[in-house]
Amino acid sequence: MNFEEALAIFVGRHVEVQQTNQFIQGTLASSSGGILAVDTVSTNYIPTAQRVNISTNSVALVRILPL
Repeated sequence: MNFEEALAIFVGRHVEVQQTNQFIQGTLASSSGGILAVDTVSTNYIPTAQRVNISTNSVALVRILPL
């Protein structure tokens, strides 16, 4: 099992994704092909809700939030 497969189990859960230069919070929409798709919530970093595609190579940390 690789990183993407491990995260695919958590599709639909609230997550926090940290990269070197940004922090993204939202719902994990998908994890495949080297890309994480996160439906974001409005925060100081991202002012409007949107779907963000993140390269798995740039991910420093993914935190799966409790239900």
